Amino acid sequence: MADIIIRSSNIGTARIAQLIGAERQQSFLGQLGLLTPIPFEMIEASGGKPILPPKWSELSAMTISYGHGLSATPLHLASAYATIANGGFKVQPTLFDAPRSGEKERLISPEVASASLAMLREVVHGEQGTASFARLPGYAVAGKTGTADKPNPRGGYYKDKVLATFASVFPADNPKYVLVVTLDEPEERSGKKPRRTAGWTAVPVASELIARIAPLLGVRPQIETQPQAAITFASSN
Repeated sequence: MADIIIRSSNIGTARIAQLIGAERQQSFLGQLGLLTPIPFEMIEASGGKPILPPKWSELSAMTISYGHGLSATPLHLASAYATIANGGFKVQPTLFDAPRSGEKERLISPEVASASLAMLREVVHGEQGTASFARLPGYAVAGKTGTADKPNPRGGYYKDKVLATFASVFPADNPKYVLVVTLDEPEERSGKKPRRTAGWTAVPVASELIARIAPLLGVRPQIETQPQAAITFASSN
């Protein structure tokens, strides 16, 4: 399971979707809030209605598992990642800095939330992870890359245009913030050919953002202290 997430395997996630089943997948994504507009305190938020498949078939479930076939807003994605980061409780985004009353709704067990966060951390810090550019000195970052072909208004998808996304959590060892970066038609041109994947585009942007805003948010970097060498004092008498 970890390898599927770390290496971003579409085949692996599609197989898991088959095992779960389309009905259970649709139900869980609905509980996460990914299938309806988010009741956010902005007029514009009402227009963020997810685009769903006309029929939630087994094929739909397989493509949705790796990011195709269902379209939602970055705020939807941030809310879902916050649910994982806080240990499995549903997050309702709001502009007001005030504690919510009432009992929290648990959507994910503590064990699954912890295991999911650990896998997301390996996406950044693991040897095979697709988000290695998000490694920051002193900050543990967890997250997931996503590179989707951009839809063509005339039908189908563009062959050379993508939407690149990196959803991240920091600090990963004690989650406090979620950051979602989405770039429209990005290209990284330092090599011989343009690179368009999220690992080369959205991830470096998110890394720079975290490096700059984490200190402003009061998130202190963890500095590994080196063992002090033995010091011998000799009397001058």
